[in-house]
Amino acid sequence: MVGRVAALACAATWVALPMAVRAQDDVGKAAFARVCQVCHGAEGRGDAAPSLVPLDKQVDEVLGIVREGVGQMPPISAERVSDEEVKRIVDYLKSVKNSQRDAHTEGTCSASSHAA
Repeated sequence: MVGRVAALACAATWVALPMAVRAQDDVGKAAFARVCQVCHGAEGRGDAAPSLVPLDKQVDEVLGIVREGVGQMPPISAERVSDEEVKRIVDYLKSVKNSQRDAHTEGTCSASSHAA
C-alpha cells in the first residue's frame, strides 16, 4: 500500500509541478523574447551577444547586469523590463539548461526522492 501511495504522490507531483513551472517559464520566455532574444538568440544560446545558458548567476546579479549594463550590453530600464520579469527570465533560462538534463530523467521517479 505504501508503494502505491508513493507512486500516486510521485505521479501527482510529476504532473502538477511541471504545469506550475511552465506557467512561470511562459512569462519569462515572453519577456526574454521581447527584450533579450534579439542579441542573445533563441533560448539564450548566443547570437550577437554571449550565450546565457547554462545560467549560473542568481537573480540579484542578473538584475544588476540588466540595470547597469556590462561590456557592450547597455543598461535596460525598469520601464522596459520589470524586476519581476527579470526574475522570470532567470527562471526561464535556468529551465532551458535543465530541460536537457530532465529529458534524460523524465518519466522516472523514486518514492525516496519525495520523502519529507
